[in-house]
Parts: sequence; structure tokens; C-alpha cells
Amino acid sequence: MVKDDKRDQRKELKQLITLINFSSNLDKNWDDFRVIFESVYEHFFDSLKKHADNLTASDFRLVALLKMNLSSADISTLLGISQDSLRISRYRLRKKLHLQEGEKLSAFIQNL
Repeated sequence: MVKDDKRDQRKELKQLITLINFSSNLDKNWDDFRVIFESVYEHFFDSLKKHADNLTASDFRLVALLKMNLSSADISTLLGISQDSLRISRYRLRKKLHLQEGEKLSAFIQNL
């Protein structure tokens, strides 16, 4: 299809291929980041798993970035999501960690 004569289809397919390559690079970058993060914060993810064993890879990424005290704007940029999506992700993470109404997510993560 890429070699097809239809310019619009070719352009869309090239964009799709670029997006797939970018996504696979993000996964590799995350693996590299996780190794370094775990060498700095030993047993952090193990402690986190004691509070909730149903966390996804996205949850672990979010928690790691929160542990580094990054701003919401920086986290949303690094994760490639909007600030509204980040707010929802933080809300869902609070639920998974069974945090009380007034308990702050960032304070909980810093104390792990």
C-alpha cells in the first residue's frame, strides 16, 4: 500500500509506521529508565506492589515520575497525554492504592 499511487493513503501509512516506531522506542526507553530508577530507589516498586498488586505498566511509569517530584505539565509531556488525562490517571491510581479522601498521592509515594 505504501508503494500504491494514492498519495493520501501513502502519507497516512507513513505516519502510522512512524507512530509505531516511536511507540516501540518509548517502550525501550522506559526499560532503560526503569533499570536506572531501580538502581537509585532500590525496592521501591516492591514496596509499591505491597499496597496494590493490580498496577499496570502505565501506573508504574506514573508513580516513578511522581517519585521524582516532576510537575504535572512535565509528566503529561513525558507520558504523551493531556493534563486532564493525567488528572484521571492520578485519580485511578489513588483508587488502586486505596488512599483515603484527604490523603495526598504525592506524599504517599514519597513516603514509600
